[in-house]
This record gives sequence, C-alpha cells and structure tokens, in this order.
Amino acid sequence: MTNTASLETFDFLQLLYLLSGQGRTGVLTVHRADGPFQAFLEGERVRHLQFAAQTGLPALLRLLRDPQGRFQFDEGVRHPNPLLNTILDEVALEVLDSLPEVPLPFSGPVKITSPERVARIPWGLKEQEILKQIEVQRPVSVLSQDPDARWLLQKLHQIQLIAPRKSRVARLSVAVTREVRGVVVVDDLILRRWREDMLRPPQHIAVRTDDGQVHTLPVRGGPNLSNALLVPPELLMRTGLGVGDSVLVRPA
Repeated sequence: MTNTASLETFDFLQLLYLLSGQGRTGVLTVHRADGPFQAFLEGERVRHLQFAAQTGLPALLRLLRDPQGRFQFDEGVRHPNPLLNTILDEVALEVLDSLPEVPLPFSGPVKITSPERVARIPWGLKEQEILKQIEVQRPVSVLSQDPDARWLLQKLHQIQLIAPRKSRVARLSVAVTREVRGVVVVDDLILRRWREDMLRPPQHIAVRTDDGQVHTLPVRGGPNLSNALLVPPELLMRTGLGVGDSVLVRPA
C-alpha cells in the first residue's frame, strides 16, 4: 500500500492479519489528529507498536477503542529499536481481553480454522481444556455457559480461528418400517459421513419438510438404505410425515 485509505471501511485487526498473512515487512501507519499510530511488522511477527509517545499493547488498544484515521503501509521499513518480537495472534488475544465482548453469531459446534496457528500460541491449562472441548464438538451454546470459555470463543472468532462446523444435508424419501420403535433409520454410509464431519456419532437428526416444518428425531443406521428415511408408524403419526415425502435431513 502506498496511498492512504480510511479505517471507516476496514477492521484494523483484520488489516494487520492481511499483511502478516502475506509475510509483509514494513510499517502500517494510521494518521490521526491526536498523533500517528504505527505497527511495525516483520514477516508474521509484530516488532513494534506506537501511538504518539505510547508504546506496546496499550498503543494498539488505544487505537482499537477509537478506530479512525487514514492509513498507509510502507514496505520494507524497520523500527531501529523494536520493543516486541511476538506473533500477531498473541498480540491480538491479549489486547482483545480489554475490549468489549462481541456476541457469537452461531451456537452449534465449531471447527478450528488453522491448527498450525493454534499450535504456536502458548495456552494456559484452562484454555487448553476449552480447546479440547471445541475439538470434540461441544456446541458453542453449551461451552458458553462457562464465562471463560465464552470469552475465549469470542476472541477466537474475532481473529478467525474458529468457524461454524457445517454438516452435510441429505435429501431422503420417507418410508415406513415396523422393525424399530421410537427411532428413525438412515443409511450407514450417511451416518458415517456425519460422524466424520462431527467427530462423534449423531444421536438425533433434524428432518425438514418442504413446508418448513422441522422435526428432531432419534436416529440409528441401517445397511443398504440408499436415500430412504425409515420411520416407524408411531413417529409418522406424531410428526405428520407421509410415506413418499421428500425431506431434508441433517444431524441435530
């Protein structure tokens, strides 16, 4: 970047991540009436942060609390006496601790978007346990009951280290079965794919009809069913599903 642009149309942290992810070396300067802010980057590391006479994380925090001004990036510029030598993820996670919470826009299981980045961050014991719960696909709605987990999830989302895990949706045709009670049956292959997506076997499925109704039902697998969803008579009566109906099915 050589020309200046306004922060009104950019998320400043994501701007830093864009430059860092490209391995750029130089200084990102924000021109403001109360003094310039500068972030010196070398590859994927933050080497210096300064806002007027203020240095380090407080300088970045001051900017993020009032993100305005015009910025430019000057390639190849290095600070003569840098005070930092830290990966951007560590800087971002620490500074986000002092900013307001940003509610998560999803409630189901999430996935880690970059295990390599996560492996480079020195986590505490509590954070390591929360990351394990993410890996075993505990839903965000459950994890967020713990304030520490909710806060970590929000920070991970802001630096794009987690994203909603989307399971495959299958379109199936309803058929009746009298071989089971209280549970619907789908093809073993479909169940295996869902298990691979979720890292655990699904216990229930959400069945969506073409008129928008959604039914949550317990599920088990069966061999060679292809695109059939086998439903016992009592569940047909309870849900109003009809033999031959075409429905969308996903893990619940």
